[in-house]
Amino acid sequence: MGRPTGHCAAGTIFLISSALFFACGDGPYLGGECATTDHCQSDEQYVPGTICIEGDCKCGEPGKVVCCVRGEKEPSCFLECRYCSECAEDTAECSGVPVPAGGCVSDPECAGPPDPRCGVGRCVGGACAVEIHEGPLDSQRRGDCKVEECTAEGRVVSVPAYDVYDDGNQCTLDVCEVDVPRNLILEGVTCPASGAGRCHEGDCVQCVAADPSLLCPAGLACDGVLCVPEHCVNGARDSGLGETGFNCGGPCRPCQPSDRCRAATDCVSGVCTNGSCMIPTCSDGVKNGEEAGVDCGTASCPRCEPGRGCRTGADCTSGVCWSGICEAPTCGDGVMNGDEEGVDCGGQGCAGPCPG
Repeated sequence: MGRPTGHCAAGTIFLISSALFFACGDGPYLGGECATTDHCQSDEQYVPGTICIEGDCKCGEPGKVVCCVRGEKEPSCFLECRYCSECAEDTAECSGVPVPAGGCVSDPECAGPPDPRCGVGRCVGGACAVEIHEGPLDSQRRGDCKVEECTAEGRVVSVPAYDVYDDGNQCTLDVCEVDVPRNLILEGVTCPASGAGRCHEGDCVQCVAADPSLLCPAGLACDGVLCVPEHCVNGARDSGLGETGFNCGGPCRPCQPSDRCRAATDCVSGVCTNGSCMIPTCSDGVKNGEEAGVDCGTASCPRCEPGRGCRTGADCTSGVCWSGICEAPTCGDGVMNGDEEGVDCGGQGCAGPCPG
């Protein structure tokens, strides 16, 4: 490989980013003895953007000079044709040329809006600018009676919205009181979904013993909130009619733990073992006790996986409960879940890192 001739007699050849440079004194060899533009971007002197003008390699685009990028210095920097706003501060050709306020080279140098969810900082023409994404955020918590959105100033505000929380209970009325979700208990009305029974204390029941206006069909009597055969409330055990305990089991109301049973349906817990009703546990494979789902969703049991029952988001591993069912994590549910590193950001499932 020959060495260029012209403006210096001695120098050093070095390699940067697979390109070969010839250092002449205190900086790379830039000009002299070029016959064509190819000589300005050859293996011996590679400076992008230069062309051969009257024997010297100069920038072809008006307003640009050969320089190091801001923050770098010769001789190890990569020389290229740049505007003065992008050049190192000690570039001789740019002496006296003002650098605009917020001068920059790349986007990471520029500050974003007050809330990083509302946009990013951009480097435009060597000056920093803020790109605002005005309007509702992609990440929203469903059923919270409000919408979070970005203002023109790049701040997040909560705006009241009729976004009611569906608790999956037919005996509650789901409403928004300004920006607070409420599930108001319906009392004494016919169960809306089934069209039968009566709403009582938040549950759809067959009858209410204390309310004589809600009668059971002929031949049945009200035992608490269940319509059962009359013999189930006569105060005597009658195993010949299917009872397994005292006025419980069989066609009667389910029995309490330790009462006798023949089948799981004879027990309040839904578990009959060795002829006895068992207490609820977190491993019996039945939704019982205070559980929101099968063996999950109480203070003593684990949280419920997606697809299982729930009352609130606190019952679910995902933190999201909708219409009585735990939902799988998404990148727009307004909750930090799954492998996310923040709310709906980071991790493998959601694109891009979390805002700084």
